[in-house]
Amino acid sequence: MANFSYQARDEAGKLVKGVMAAESEIDLAQRLRAMGYFLTQAKETRNPITQTEAKGLSLGQVEVLNFTTQVAISLDAGVPLLTVLKDLAMNTQHKKLKALVEDIARRIESGCTFKEALSQHPRVFSRLYVSIVGAGESTGKLALVLEDLARLIEWQLELQARVKEASVYPIILFFAMVGVVTVLMALVIPKFEKMFAELDVELPLPTQLVLGASKVWWIPLVLGVIFAVSWSIIGMNPKGRFYLDRFKLKIPVIGDLLTKIALSRFCHVFALALRSGVNVYNALGIAAEVTGNIYLEKSVAKAKDYVNVGEKIATSLELAGQESGGRFPDIVIRMIKVGEQSGSLADTLEKVNQYYDKEVPSTVKKIFAMVEPVMILMMGIIVGGIAMSVFLPLTKLITAVGGGG
Repeated sequence: MANFSYQARDEAGKLVKGVMAAESEIDLAQRLRAMGYFLTQAKETRNPITQTEAKGLSLGQVEVLNFTTQVAISLDAGVPLLTVLKDLAMNTQHKKLKALVEDIARRIESGCTFKEALSQHPRVFSRLYVSIVGAGESTGKLALVLEDLARLIEWQLELQARVKEASVYPIILFFAMVGVVTVLMALVIPKFEKMFAELDVELPLPTQLVLGASKVWWIPLVLGVIFAVSWSIIGMNPKGRFYLDRFKLKIPVIGDLLTKIALSRFCHVFALALRSGVNVYNALGIAAEVTGNIYLEKSVAKAKDYVNVGEKIATSLELAGQESGGRFPDIVIRMIKVGEQSGSLADTLEKVNQYYDKEVPSTVKKIFAMVEPVMILMMGIIVGGIAMSVFLPLTKLITAVGGGG
């Protein structure tokens, strides 16, 4: 959508000038005609932020949360949207946020809806965010919808923080283990090899294996890098990503956690979309996108086809799961069925979401509680094994010298 400076006349012939956003001159003429004006002259003008710059502008989730919360509070207090945006732009010290809000305000002033203005910043506002705002605008519940979006962003940030908090120690432990083993194999063991050669000691099998491994210690690291790069390349291809996402859900323990996170997001966003006034078909599409798993997303896409021909949501998800293999857990299907029968689907989905909100942190803690002792044990076995392999020939040498004396 571009900005046009225009000249138009009303039915009395009075000249009117201004700037308005439109897809084209034809669209501009139609918009003005709806306002009672006839377009006489139009010229496309450059925005202070171009479309390319707008698409490149990015903000963190915390800034988006602050923006959403402030706009929601002000709208709820009865302040007009344009006034809210101008006040926010004037008072914020964050340069990127200031530029963003100023651009949104300019677009609204020139005739865009709030949804249209937000959609020009795809790196800041997701399709979910824009769709929910559009539904709120059309139903007159914009303040309420923004409050729900703020809660959603807050929940996502809290979930990320919990996962990071639980994973920090195991990650540090893993890299410490890799670092210690690499130093031993690359720097320490070769020195002992020279010493054993000078002493002409007969080496036991464990020592021979460790000395042999010290010559090729770099191979596991190279294979690890190749695996990581290959995983990333395959994940960039839609078909490859589909198979990777399916594989992730089948990994013992980890797959269960990823499924719970995906379902928590799905239920949360599905409920939010329904409360905002989005129809069931579109709400399913929006909710599917936030699962973070293409395999489940395609399963929901099939469910949408069933919904489109009149099937109930629970039945559609069940049938789609049977077809694709991306089955939704029975508890989710049952709760959706209850919500449809009682006419309170959004509230029922919130209850499912609350269940998974408790399950996800609990599962994360259980996984890392199991991982930590296993990694410590592995580190002990590896480092202890390397140390033992070094001391075995030394012990043998000492015994031989003592016996000879």
